[in-house]
Amino acid sequence: MSHVIEGRILVELPTTHGQTKKGKDWEKKEFVLETLERFPIKMRFAMMSFDGPIEDAPVVGEKVRVRFTVEAREVNANWYNDIKAYQIEKLA
Repeated sequence: MSHVIEGRILVELPTTHGQTKKGKDWEKKEFVLETLERFPIKMRFAMMSFDGPIEDAPVVGEKVRVRFTVEAREVNANWYNDIKAYQIEKLA
């Protein structure tokens, strides 16, 4: 299931890098977005790349529309949600 949210980028968190078990490089950038509604909400989301550096990432202060999925994962009997952006459109 996919979702859409619009807002302004508040924070760009540090970029993380790594390698898969097969030796392929990956990069992950995380952001915090705040909606522009009367009662704004904040949402943390991630962009992933397995094809080199992430290009055309949003910057702090930019208005964007984010299309994303929410996925759950288990780590040591604890469950976590991952919000993964698959499309980011910059708004004027």
